[in-house]
Amino acid sequence: MNRFDRITSLLLLLQTRSVVTARFLSEHFDVTERTIYRDIRTLENAGVPIGAEAGVGYFLEQGYRLPPVSFTLDEAAALLLGERLLVSSLDANSLQDFRQALNKVRAVIDNTDKDYLSSLDADIEVLPTGSQFPVDNAIHQTQQSPPETNSQNDDENGTRPPLSPSHDRWLRECRSALVRRQVVEIDYTALSSNSQSTRQIEPIGLFYYSWHWHFIAWCRLRQGYRDFRLDRIASFSPQPEQFARHSRLTLQQYLDEQPGQDQLQEVVLLFGPEAARFVGEQRYMFGFVDEERQPDGIKMRFLTHVPQYMARWLLQYTDDVQVLSGESIKAELQQYATQLAAHWIGKSKHS
Repeated sequence: MNRFDRITSLLLLLQTRSVVTARFLSEHFDVTERTIYRDIRTLENAGVPIGAEAGVGYFLEQGYRLPPVSFTLDEAAALLLGERLLVSSLDANSLQDFRQALNKVRAVIDNTDKDYLSSLDADIEVLPTGSQFPVDNAIHQTQQSPPETNSQNDDENGTRPPLSPSHDRWLRECRSALVRRQVVEIDYTALSSNSQSTRQIEPIGLFYYSWHWHFIAWCRLRQGYRDFRLDRIASFSPQPEQFARHSRLTLQQYLDEQPGQDQLQEVVLLFGPEAARFVGEQRYMFGFVDEERQPDGIKMRFLTHVPQYMARWLLQYTDDVQVLSGESIKAELQQYATQLAAHWIGKSKHS
């Protein structure tokens, strides 16, 4: 962020809080406190009435207000994505308040930008599975802490650790390519084979599930619709070529047509106390939704579209995990167990 943008943002931040400290501002903008002092002096020299109280912080003098704020298209689009994620994470009243605030944002942007948002709105879908926000710190603590301490998320000083952003990339670029119906060239690492390939795709939507954003598109290499997880896209290059909107399915049509194994399947597992300690962040790869403590372990619920890979993952826990629901997982586990038994019995006979 350049100095002009930082000073402008600093002024906006002062208006959102009754008082802020130099330390808070330096951490927020990732600069030194000396830099903040200079920025405050610049605002004062420009006529902004900033008050200061030793040991307390800075504040805007009462009665001072900035003129109405305009929003950039990227800011408005980010708020639209936020609304979709919040649908299943807020109560009805709070969600209504958020939507009213978003409508006020829509009201002050240009008509062209309003059309952009309306088009983008139709190309976004979020699977309503409860909390939509996997936080790296929470994952780390789940991995390091035994089950009886998993609910404790505060640090030694009693303060909650800072949230970490998602590892999904290219969201801004995806939004733009969707609305403009641009062909995009990507380098993608497939989850199944872990091999990277270059694809040219025609995007139809963004779909959020299993803790990640997924770019749904027609893949010219595979000649079919494919699901690309954003954190597995290594490079993203929009091409000058555009494709006709009517030549491809809408996102909703694509989701409605998904057959059998491509649909998200609910799986409920009961991990024994020992196994639950080692599940860690791997569970997020298989669509972890929530967990519930039981007398004999931890019950976890998943929504997965890769039952065969999930079964391979579960094999390591041997008899310390039970499948409470999810027939496809049971079938996969039985098949792999039979193969393993035949393999190792055969090995022992020839040794």
